[in-house]
Parts: sequence; structure tokens; C-alpha cells
Amino acid sequence: MTRDVIPTVDLTQPDAAQAIDRACRDAGFFYLRGHGLPDSLLVNAFRQSALFFALPETTKNKYHISHAHPHQRGYVPLFGEALDDNTPPDYKESYDLGVDLPVDHPDVMAGKPFSAPNVWPELEGFKDAISAYHDAMMVLSDRLVRLTAEGLGLGTEFFDQAMNNPVGNLRLLHYPPSHQTEAMGGCGEHTDYGFMTILAQDDVGGLQIEQPNGEWFDIAPQSTEFVVNLGDLLTRWTGGHYQARRHRVVGGLTRDRYSIPFFLDPHVDAQVSVVPTCASEAAKQAFPPINAGDYLQSRFDATFVYRQ
Repeated sequence: MTRDVIPTVDLTQPDAAQAIDRACRDAGFFYLRGHGLPDSLLVNAFRQSALFFALPETTKNKYHISHAHPHQRGYVPLFGEALDDNTPPDYKESYDLGVDLPVDHPDVMAGKPFSAPNVWPELEGFKDAISAYHDAMMVLSDRLVRLTAEGLGLGTEFFDQAMNNPVGNLRLLHYPPSHQTEAMGGCGEHTDYGFMTILAQDDVGGLQIEQPNGEWFDIAPQSTEFVVNLGDLLTRWTGGHYQARRHRVVGGLTRDRYSIPFFLDPHVDAQVSVVPTCASEAAKQAFPPINAGDYLQSRFDATFVYRQ
């Protein structure tokens, strides 16, 4: 049934840009194959993620995300995020990283949000494996940005100014077993914030998306494919022609679940306005220009407990 709910985009096919456009208009989610990333990158990243989350809580809290406020770097413990105001905080823990900027980078020196060196735990092999995975995601996401622009009938370089130096946040996520209690939701219902999210997940399952009729469908893991979904800023950029889809991770998991989403968001100085090929008067009124950094920070401030 999942294949009927979200389509598959194959980057090895010549119509990949058109396939992305159709998937974004019709589903807001798609499986991504033909991406060319070696299996070893994912295996090593998942292995290091599991090793980190197996550390004692006191060790993990040495890297607590509050120490790097407001740059979204470090460890978030269980119940540290609440993506749905109507449910208890999420039953998951995470480790957040981004573009690893040097301390003398202009954005770091200016104190811009999400602009900082990464916080690296003292865990052998962690930095090498996660850095390699992040680097690969940056390359893959640039390819997706250009194909998205092409699919929208824009020049492939249309988003360059906003996306050439993006906020590329990577999250290592761990959902412990929740003793078959579905009320202990793994991740609350939400839409993502930025341009696109590229998700790698293990074989446990639990991810669901909401259909327009309000029904929820499982997004089954596919071992060689990513799951890609749209964010709210891409909805705004397209004047609502593309719609970010609500999704969640259900509770009641009987074993540990690990996933690694890469959140592709614009540079904090980017101005998000409806693109020319979608710019009807109604769209421009519904989605007035906004600053990407301000929008992203407002969403993080609303969901992370340490920011309250």
C-alpha cells in the first residue's frame, strides 16, 4: 500500500526533475533511489549513532544541546522535544550536528543562529563517520535543490543564493522501546520546517504520514532508498503548490529504532518569496516574504524544551 501513497524518484532516470515535481505536488513525500551513496556510509553512521546512545546518561549530558544555544548542536535527552502541542513530549533522544564552521567564520563571529562548530563526543570513529555522512548529504541535497528548481520551470541555479550555504542539520535519532504503549508517542505529529528532509531509517518502522482525508499510513523502510519529504519553507516558496505533509513516529515500538534525518534549510539570511512560476496574486498574499533564519528559529524555540 505504501507505494500507492508515496511515489519513487530514481535519480538515474532522465526525467528525475519532472518526477520530483510530480511527487511534490501530489504527495509531499517520495522514496529516493539511484542516489549513489555507498552502503558503508550508512552502516558506519548508524553504528556510531547506536554506540553514542548506549553511553551512560551522565556522559551524554556532557554534550547537552543547551550548552550550544542557539546553534542546535549536541545531545537532546528523552522528552527534550515536543513536536505536537496536543501530546506529551517525544519519547526519543537525539544528537544534532550541522555544517561544521570554524570559529573565525564570518557567520560564527557575527553570532548568527545555527552557525557554529559542531560538538563532537569523545567516541572513537564518531567524528569521521558522521562527518563523511554529512558531507555526502550536502552533495546529494544540492543535487535535489537543482532538480527541484528545474521541475518548477526555473533555472537550475534559481535557489543558489539561498541554498549554497545552507543550514544543513543532521540528527541522529534513537527511539527506545516503549513497552507497547502507543500513548508514549515516539515523535509527535508535525511538518518539517525548511526546504527538504532526507531520511535514512532502520528496519523497525514506525514512520507514518497523514493523508488529505486524515488517515495515517505507514512508510515502510526500504533498505536501499531514502525517504524525502518537503518542509514548510518550500511550501511557502511555491505558494502552496507543494504542500509539506504532516507525519509522526508512533509509539508501541518493541525494539530500539534508529533514524538519521538530514534537514536541508536555507541560509539564515535568505528571503523566502513565492517563485515566479507559482506567483499568482492569491499565492503572494497567502505567503508574504519572510526571513528564513527568523522562521527557523521560531519553530525551534516552540518545540525544544531547553529553549522554553
